[in-house]
Amino acid sequence: MEARTRPLTDALRDTRGRKGWSQRDVTARMKLTQAQLSRIESGAADVRLSTFVELARLLDLEPVLVPRTALSGVNAIIRELEANQDARSVRGAANTLAQILRHYRQSYPKAPELDALEEKIRELQAIEPLFRTPVALTELLDITDELQNRVGETGSNWTGPVHKAVVRLTDLRNALVHQAPANERPAYTLDDED
Repeated sequence: MEARTRPLTDALRDTRGRKGWSQRDVTARMKLTQAQLSRIESGAADVRLSTFVELARLLDLEPVLVPRTALSGVNAIIRELEANQDARSVRGAANTLAQILRHYRQSYPKAPELDALEEKIRELQAIEPLFRTPVALTELLDITDELQNRVGETGSNWTGPVHKAVVRLTDLRNALVHQAPANERPAYTLDDED
């Protein structure tokens, strides 16, 4: 496929990743095989326009023709929207983790594992602006989903999943806090001229 269509297929793949959907999740909703979707996302398939539109709409995207003169303004609006969506997703995950914490606190009010989870939730809220990559957001949502799926467990079985979530949240926090800034510039430069 031509390089001119690459941004379109990249947008489909990136949006699917931000939603946390696997290729199988998408193909289960469409009349495509996983291999076909993989070829579309990699640019190896020349996809029909109707298939492209259907796939885009499934991912909550709308293909629109925009005059080139308006493209920079449209891109700025899209970047702002995506940043707001990521922030809402982080807040949603933090709220879900807080609900899980409250659920466990009713049965185990003094558990140190829950104190650690509570600290990680506070840290998440503090570093919300650092969630700039789909990978980080997907990891957070995966941690939240995994813990939420284990909420019903009682006895000593509940501590393992909570501990694992705390470790993964710590790793995610460390990766985000220590990542290099996107547009790092030196504080000053030396002039070459004397």
